[in-house]
This record gives sequence, C-alpha cells and structure tokens, in this order.
Amino acid sequence: MYLLAAFDERDSTRTALMRSGLELLAEKGYKGATTREIAARAGVSEVTLFRHFGNKEALLQEAVQKLHPPVERVLPRPTGSLEADLLFLTEHYVQMLEANQGLLVRLLPELARHPELRGPAGPAGFNRAISSVLEYLGGLQKAGLLRSDESPFQAAIALLGPLFARGLLLGAMGIHPPFDLQAHVRGFLEGRQRGQR
Repeated sequence: MYLLAAFDERDSTRTALMRSGLELLAEKGYKGATTREIAARAGVSEVTLFRHFGNKEALLQEAVQKLHPPVERVLPRPTGSLEADLLFLTEHYVQMLEANQGLLVRLLPELARHPELRGPAGPAGFNRAISSVLEYLGGLQKAGLLRSDESPFQAAIALLGPLFARGLLLGAMGIHPPFDLQAHVRGFLEGRQRGQR
C-alpha cells in the first residue's frame, strides 16, 4: 500500500477497511468503489464495514483525514550546510512523491469532485505535514539562515512546488526528463540566503 496511508490505528479491521477504501477510491473513483468490494478487499464482511463506519462516505472521509505524508523522513537534521540540508529535504520529498504517485494522481481528482471527502479544512494529516514543513522553513528564517521577507509558505511553494508539479504531471504521462536537484536547491537559495539580494 501507499506510504501516505500508513494509518496509526490500533484496530486492524478499521485500518484494513480504510486502506481498501482508499485503494478502490483511487482505482475506481467514489462511485465505483462499492462497500461490498471495500469489505471483500479488506477480508471482512460488508456488515463489519457498516458496524465500524456506518457507510462508505464516513469510511472514506476518515481515511482521507488520516492520510499523512511521512514528513519525519523528509525533514533533515541540521548538518551545518544549508544547501546539504535542503538537498536532503528535496531528495526525500521526491522519493515520497514517487512512492505515492499512483495514489496522488488518481486520488486528487476524486477529492476535487467530492469535496465532502476532504472536509472544509482539508485532510488533517496533510495539514499537519504542511505545518511541519512551514515550521522548518520558518525556523531557518528565525535562525537567520534564510531571508524572512517572504512567508514560510511562499518559500515552501518555491522549493517544493515545482517538484510536486513535476512528479504529478510528468510522472502521470510517463515522461522522466533529467532533473538536477542540486541546481534546483542552489537556485532556490540564490537571493534567499541571509545577506543576499
């Protein structure tokens, strides 16, 4: 299963149902993912699905809310070299995207078509992951390693946004042109490091 769906559930039945629900949502879409198929893939009865979640929408809403990018594997420990730290971050971010590409390419359109699945504030797990990245970049700004005249969100979009777009768009089309991550990180740092303009 996808890395993003590593649920922290104590109940293995609920975990199996949420994983199966996400897989089928990605494979067949919201309308095509039936409760019977979700239960069968999870190895339980349809009655068990209803007992745990009530209905398909509730199951998928909870599964989407619990999707959590493993940012703890992406954020670097300071090494004393800002370029090396950001290279670590971008390399691991690309690896995470590649490992979850199938899920993201198929799931994002379903969440756009069915906003009730993601909720008004968006998936909580994704929000926590984004907050961690913003906190990391904000910490670099507070430490004086990056200029602070742009928000951490703008810095995150500049650093990670192109990698996300490249991973989804080009990966979905099966196009893999060479990409120099080190040059990308250097381009990001140019003019953003403290004292440079």
